[in-house]
Amino acid sequence: MLQSGNGARLYDVSAQYQCQAETIGRIGTLYNHPPFEAAFYVTVAWLPLRYSYAVWSLINLALLAFAAYRLVPDTSHRDWRIVFAASLTFVPVLLCLLQGQDSILLLCFTVLVYTCLRHKRSFGAGCWLALGLFKFQITLPLALVLLLSRRGIARSGFAKGFGLVTLALMGLSAGICGWSVFLAYPHFLFNLQSQAFAGIIPQAMANFRGLIYVFLPRHLRVWTIASLCILSLAALLKALNDWRQTNSFSDDSSTLPLNPELPMPAETRFDQSFSSSVIFALLVSYHLNPHDLSLLLLPISLTWPGLAGQTPLLSSARNRVVLGLLAGLFLPPVHLWALRAGAYAPIGLLLVALFLVTPAGGQSENADSASAPAQA
Repeated sequence: MLQSGNGARLYDVSAQYQCQAETIGRIGTLYNHPPFEAAFYVTVAWLPLRYSYAVWSLINLALLAFAAYRLVPDTSHRDWRIVFAASLTFVPVLLCLLQGQDSILLLCFTVLVYTCLRHKRSFGAGCWLALGLFKFQITLPLALVLLLSRRGIARSGFAKGFGLVTLALMGLSAGICGWSVFLAYPHFLFNLQSQAFAGIIPQAMANFRGLIYVFLPRHLRVWTIASLCILSLAALLKALNDWRQTNSFSDDSSTLPLNPELPMPAETRFDQSFSSSVIFALLVSYHLNPHDLSLLLLPISLTWPGLAGQTPLLSSARNRVVLGLLAGLFLPPVHLWALRAGAYAPIGLLLVALFLVTPAGGQSENADSASAPAQA
């Protein structure tokens, strides 16, 4: 539509259906993301559909490899290629590749946010996170936690970076669709549920909304809204409390210590707090698809090294629970069962459990005792 000069009609349902029919001979799920994301897809839209899908898949694989490459230096992982290969067995990532989706792109931006914050580059972190606003239902909750937190983040720099890039994306959106898009897009979203191909399936959402849809009677609308608000507020308080327990990092150091041979409580607590924030954003997001759980690769990658570094690994009940949750979330069987059952929302129970049992500062006694001579 952008290539043919119909950007102004991007959120006209009949125009989308007409374009789909002309391009692939049928109609399907409507495009419901912000207009600036369409610019990402223009890079491959000039190719025939089959080839554009192949190129976009290669781009997704390159982004996934880049995310693993950037993540490994800041964790206890030894080889980014092992992380990359392992991520290809993660069902949400495979769904993203099969469907030509954009969740891996958001994962890549989130990894860059994490690495920037870890190296005390808050302005850059804000810029990268704003680029993920094509999934604003996930990005905005994450930005909220980071802005409200008081430890390890220069909030003014983060806010400036986030705000500047947001303004730039709004200008790009206006350039694509005209200034009327700021009225047309909200109107499109508010009426999306009534469309035949809206792509909104609550029972497929592994978050609070999906869980409430599955476990509460659907006619109790007031209770549904109240439950969603209460759960979201409680999760926000928990995520902020995780950051509150995180050690402040010295202002005179430009980066955190990265020697994997020494126990570093502040470093581990930062990782746990960021992981908690990512899981919070997924749980409270109003709209979530199974492939959006690709973002879980980041919390899993940050949580697993902390467990693996403890000896023995199964030394506590909490470690055993966390390990079981990580296995359930990462390995294919649970995901495949949920997909075949047509109810992916119960996966959200695993997210809730992991969110609750991985508080910041959850160090083993061995790590705490070992840190004393290192600090001395």
